[in-house]
Amino acid sequence: MSGIRSTVRVAPGILFVEGPLSNWTVFHGAGAVELVDCGYPADLPLVEESIRIAGADPADLRRILITHGHSDHLGASARLAAERGVVVAASPAELPNVRRDVTEQVTVADLFPSIFKRGTVRWVVAAVRAGGLGDVGVRDAVAVEGESILLSTGHELQLVPAPGHTTGSVCFFEPESQSLLSGDAVVSGHPLLRDSGDLQQLPGFFQHDADEAARSARRLVLCDAARILPGHGPIVELAPYAAG
Repeated sequence: MSGIRSTVRVAPGILFVEGPLSNWTVFHGAGAVELVDCGYPADLPLVEESIRIAGADPADLRRILITHGHSDHLGASARLAAERGVVVAASPAELPNVRRDVTEQVTVADLFPSIFKRGTVRWVVAAVRAGGLGDVGVRDAVAVEGESILLSTGHELQLVPAPGHTTGSVCFFEPESQSLLSGDAVVSGHPLLRDSGDLQQLPGFFQHDADEAARSARRLVLCDAARILPGHGPIVELAPYAAG
């Protein structure tokens, strides 16, 4: 396991974390911590480290909101739910993935046509070592209801449906900082992408429905976000942010 690549204090109580292979965001305040996504299972020590970097206590973690039910975003959510009572929540349409009733995730067979491309084998090995093939399903995950969520930290997140990468994939928009937490609907980098730093989609074999994913990505590009906090790659600044 490698270390945290970078952290960015996006706004008061919001820390974006670029992990070794995938990202997550820490919300903290009012003696509570909530996460959007959770990295890979092996990233748990880094998740806890990032909470401390934010100035909070990992013991105060209350809930993990999941953009979509892939191993590199569910991470150690099941362990945290079982051992610490952390609530794990996702959109109603994504619960079958999160609970592992279905698995809309890339397989080794999907990767085979690209296996000899530069970086593919290295990424596969790293993903497996990070727990990408482990049992990450969260059987008692709950549904996020409504169009917005009030976090225990005092922040509010708006749900932005982004189907295609998975059936129930969503993004979360934080209106105060005008930040869109995009999961894998749009990203700014990945070991299997040639360019890094610009908004783009993951390769087609990662998408459950590539056409629907493309439509979601086009809609997101037109949103009112000042910045994108992607599931992979660094933050992308779209417009100046004026603190309110």
